[in-house]
Amino acid sequence: MPIGTLEAIQQGGLVLYACLKAFLPLPSLEVVLIPLILKNPDGWLLYAMEGAVGTAIGGWIGYQIARRAQQAVLRKFASEQEIASGRQLMDRYGVLAVFIGGVTPIPDFLLAYLAGMTQMALIPFLLSDGTARLLRSVLVGWCIRTLGYVVDIERWGTVISLVMVAWLLLRWARSDG
Repeated sequence: MPIGTLEAIQQGGLVLYACLKAFLPLPSLEVVLIPLILKNPDGWLLYAMEGAVGTAIGGWIGYQIARRAQQAVLRKFASEQEIASGRQLMDRYGVLAVFIGGVTPIPDFLLAYLAGMTQMALIPFLLSDGTARLLRSVLVGWCIRTLGYVVDIERWGTVISLVMVAWLLLRWARSDG
């Protein structure tokens, strides 16, 4: 993804991407967040907040879809065994499962769909998911900003961005199958 596209995305597109990836099986937010922060390290906190807001909105959408459609939607993305395992975790741990899932690389859309499918209370879901995603985005943003000052971004920024994007896309592709 060219830096020019990323610069255009920073004007609201990051919120849109974060929203969509919270209820669709898209690559992680970091695929967009990291190159934006490498290009403009001073905007790291704004980008982290935009990512968290978009993810929270998308989480609400995914929750509502799953609450109405139940397992029908989730079956498109996960096996019966994975759904049963996810349901068991949600039933056992509730919002704690959402929080832990929110700060780990577990795909956002799975959390939203499982929470909606298990009829988890909406407000606790949104608070737990939103807080976890904000913490993750802030941590990733701060780390990239800090590393950006250690690494010569003019010389290595594009290479680092491409390697990170390739690695995240590879992880996403492997998790899809």
